[in-house]
Amino acid sequence: MLIVFMILAAGFCRAQLVDNFSDGDFILNPTWQGDESKFIISNGLLKLQAAPLAGSALLATVSQAVHEATWEFYVQFDFSPSSSNYSKVYLMADQNSLQSALNGYFVKVGHTSREVSLFVQTGSNETEIIDGLDDRVNLPQLKLKVRVVRKGEGAWELFSDVGRTGTYIKEGMATDVTHSNSQYFGVQCFYTSTRSDKIWFDDIVVTGSVVPDTSPPQITRLEVRDSIRFRAFFSEPLDTRSATQTNFVRIDGVGSPETAIILPDQTTISWTLQKPLVNGVSYPVQFSDFQDLAGNSMPVTLMSLRYFRASKPENKSILLTELFPDPTPQIRLPAVEYLELYNRSSSPFDLKAWELSDGSSVATFPTQIVLPKTYWIVTSAASAGLFQGNVIGLANFPSLNNSGDVVTLKDPEGNIIDSVSYSLAWYRDEDKAEGGWSLELIDPSNPCGEADNWTSSEAERGGTPGSVNSVLAYKPDLTPPTIAEVWPRGADGVSILFNETLMQASMNEAKISIIPEISIQGISFQDPARRRLDLALLSELQPRTTYRIEVKDVRDCNGNTLASSTMEFGLNESADSLDIVINEVLFNPRSGGVDFVELHNVSDKFIDLENWTLANEYSNATLHKRQLHPHHFLVLTEDPGMVQSQYPNALPANLSELDLPSLPDDAGQILLTDDQGKSIDQLAYNQDWHSEFLKSDEGVSLERIADFAPTQERSNWISASSLGGFATPGAVNSQRRLSEQGMQEVEVLPEIFSPGAAAFEFVQIGYRFEQPGRVANVAILNHQGVIVKRICNNELLGNDGFLRWDGDQDNGAKARAGYYVVWFETFQQDGEVFTYRKRVVIAGR
Repeated sequence: MLIVFMILAAGFCRAQLVDNFSDGDFILNPTWQGDESKFIISNGLLKLQAAPLAGSALLATVSQAVHEATWEFYVQFDFSPSSSNYSKVYLMADQNSLQSALNGYFVKVGHTSREVSLFVQTGSNETEIIDGLDDRVNLPQLKLKVRVVRKGEGAWELFSDVGRTGTYIKEGMATDVTHSNSQYFGVQCFYTSTRSDKIWFDDIVVTGSVVPDTSPPQITRLEVRDSIRFRAFFSEPLDTRSATQTNFVRIDGVGSPETAIILPDQTTISWTLQKPLVNGVSYPVQFSDFQDLAGNSMPVTLMSLRYFRASKPENKSILLTELFPDPTPQIRLPAVEYLELYNRSSSPFDLKAWELSDGSSVATFPTQIVLPKTYWIVTSAASAGLFQGNVIGLANFPSLNNSGDVVTLKDPEGNIIDSVSYSLAWYRDEDKAEGGWSLELIDPSNPCGEADNWTSSEAERGGTPGSVNSVLAYKPDLTPPTIAEVWPRGADGVSILFNETLMQASMNEAKISIIPEISIQGISFQDPARRRLDLALLSELQPRTTYRIEVKDVRDCNGNTLASSTMEFGLNESADSLDIVINEVLFNPRSGGVDFVELHNVSDKFIDLENWTLANEYSNATLHKRQLHPHHFLVLTEDPGMVQSQYPNALPANLSELDLPSLPDDAGQILLTDDQGKSIDQLAYNQDWHSEFLKSDEGVSLERIADFAPTQERSNWISASSLGGFATPGAVNSQRRLSEQGMQEVEVLPEIFSPGAAAFEFVQIGYRFEQPGRVANVAILNHQGVIVKRICNNELLGNDGFLRWDGDQDNGAKARAGYYVVWFETFQQDGEVFTYRKRVVIAGR
């Protein structure tokens, strides 16, 4: 047997003659590896000599022939090839285990179509690239010579000579450059038990060379080890001399490395810098002139180098600084929702695996380094291309509700970095709240500011995504937190809600006490917005008991310390009908004003109004969570600020925002039901219930006179008094009667006074009537019966109250010392007139 390999490599021709063996035991050249025990040398040929069992056998030897290569071999079958008895001759293979997944090319002789064909193999996938003529080898005994040629650019040709005639026939040609390297040539036989010794090979000749290296080396990867050391991994071994040249590398702002070391694999260079890299910053770096072993020089290559050392983020390290929940109508911004992040810290952060949530959906961030003092736009992945600058597109970007939502940013450990609970009121502009304008954070240095630190954008585009906000201003938080609400959580727990975000570290310093005394078992701080403390009590709260809770030494997230804050609360009970009554209604407001409905808890119970309903025959409104204390008032209105501005006597603490059902100006119905749908109180009002002495009932509320009288009784309702400002939202009604026992009396206190003196400088004219709704004329008469001062003229009075005289006259002059008479005349709707005369004396001045 003669096996010849001619390998052209590195510019010279090298021939190898494989040992010539005589008949006898099979002793192959040591470079052949595989199933040696299944082959012998017989009659000068390589013969398959396996046990009479179905199987396969292979042999492989080193061969790198690829470029301008030719493969020739002789194969003989002492039977007709079939799908169970055939052979593969591997021209190129990257490993000698030919039965395993590999990369290379082989010629298949026989098999189903009984042909000679060329295949490319990638892993375990075999693809035919030259399909030889079917039945070419369908002979009782096959003697076949095969020749394969590969030109430099991957052009393949396959030839066969059936019967060893000396003339080759072309089976086909193809171009394939899937693989361009080879390590082995080999043969593989597949056989049944009766064919295990009937396949022969001979005249194997391989010529060619490795593919010439004309490509320069490339950097496949950069690895930053620390702030002064980094590595580059190259695509092939490098020339040692060029690899140690430090001036082949230049880093913007840093310069060339101080040292360069090539590692033993000759594909990796490690550099040490003279100046450390700044954490998180990307540096442009230029590489050039590195040479491979064939002398190919790498052209100028520009890459980016970044050293990043992860820092643990703290709460408010990164802020939500802009929200765009309602993009329509479009102003000049893209008509898509977005929000903005700002890294206010001095450290860079990788946002990988951070989460953005609105409570109903969660979006996870990809890897993204966020440098200190930089702004980033965050939007949906589909909308990211609509913005310029620093943009992060997220799959499953949360939908921002137009009217308000809670947006939370968490790190991979689940720690809340920032959270914003916005509402339409934050716009402070009705037109901008309709859409097209963003909400912007005013002062990033005040990260704990909430509603008072946000407002609508003033930018012409409608917002400032990815840049400094248009409303940027210094608005520090110098005010400590206070208690906003206290809620019992059953009989053995209490929740304290504060008016701003708290500093978690201060929880260990908090001092909390409850009077009447109840010991506190534990304090937890689990609220995502960090505004609520939950207390576990050692003993149970008792019903109809007013508790007073005091909190000290709690700090907000800006570090302001609460000296002391107190609030009363009690254990909630279920309400019975008329425990809470409708107490005052404004249904015909002044121009620009709003309606309101006032509720009064006339019971001794603490009652939770959450999910209660205020309704008319057409619509309803659901009340928010609110504990109404015994004998306290609650005013429901769509704009508490407007009510307070139009009625100075209103009590702000008792005003609550609610989108009321419609209250017609002429007549309407109001139904109050609890969270189970049970009717608590109802009123069908009419504008005719107003006092007939009013010139106009616009802006005048109807007030309930007595708690104990029926709600629907007309005589139990009257217009609010003019002296009470025509409405008393959140306060005791100006027309209220405390009991069924009354008195008719006008009193003057003190009877002797001295205007301008240190004490008793004015006189108080007090009144209290059995029947409310009187109209009064009050004047001061001198001793001759002449009116010197008119106190009021046709004023609608409440049930009780007082008037004041400062000792002046209508012309502005001071009244002389002496005796005067307070003339007090009242009349009712039925025409009955009451007159009172009381003496008053101005002492000598």
